[in-house]
Amino acid sequence: MPGGTPGLIHSLSELETEAADTEISDLDKLPWPPDMKAEVWQERVRLRQYLKRKMPAFRQFYQQYQPEYERWFQALAQRQLCRYFQVPRTELLERLQQDKFYLHAAFGTVLCAVTEQVAHYDLTQYPVDGRGRAEVGFETILTYDRRGGFTITNATPETKQKWLWRQQALGGPKLLERNPKRNHTTTTTTTTTTNNNDTDTDDSEDDDDDAAEEQAPASSSSSSVPSFRSDRRIVRLLIASCFAETLQQAFLKQHNTKTTPDSKETTTKDATTTDTTSSVEELTLRELNIS
Repeated sequence: MPGGTPGLIHSLSELETEAADTEISDLDKLPWPPDMKAEVWQERVRLRQYLKRKMPAFRQFYQQYQPEYERWFQALAQRQLCRYFQVPRTELLERLQQDKFYLHAAFGTVLCAVTEQVAHYDLTQYPVDGRGRAEVGFETILTYDRRGGFTITNATPETKQKWLWRQQALGGPKLLERNPKRNHTTTTTTTTTTNNNDTDTDDSEDDDDDAAEEQAPASSSSSSVPSFRSDRRIVRLLIASCFAETLQQAFLKQHNTKTTPDSKETTTKDATTTDTTSSVEELTLRELNIS
């Protein structure tokens, strides 16, 4: 891409100009060869494009099944939720490979390290990474158990509602929500409205991402190493996608099972009616022969 690695960084509209410049300056802090740095950023762009291609399927599911799916989900007991909300760390990359999406080795290493960071995020003392109700809510209910992997904290109505917001948001319109502009108080409302109405394209990606990170000392641009905040957001998005796919498959399996017996019952009734009609016809023929 023209401009090399800095050009790749600026191609992500999720980064404001200041945040993008910070990412570029952080390149010197990474002990990687220049080619590897470029490959990592190319993979970041490619992974976002892959995730965007999955959005229509999530959106179509919710448009078709939302009322009955949400009733089904709200009725799930904690034992069932524990079974559906379970993703081991290694499964994230394995699912990408199963979907014929292969990452460059260098970025795969980065994602593995970032996944480990997400699993023990409370130890980093970083602030919340997410933007918007759906992403922030999911971040607060996501936890890690060394026996089962990533899961959710509990089965309270509040936790269930936060998940439903996250699942619905997987269908867009944005891959990740934007952070409201903070230029002037008088223009904030207008800017936020415009951002929410934007469609998600490769040239207009998702959010302002690291813009607010400078407010936190633990993750500011003066840190000795990059915080990989955008990668953490993508990892959580991958986890949410895994949860959603598992839940949707379970719902559709039960939904189809409920509709199938009705069809069988109708077929049985038709067969019974046919047999009865045949018996009546045979009896009529016998009577005719006797007479």
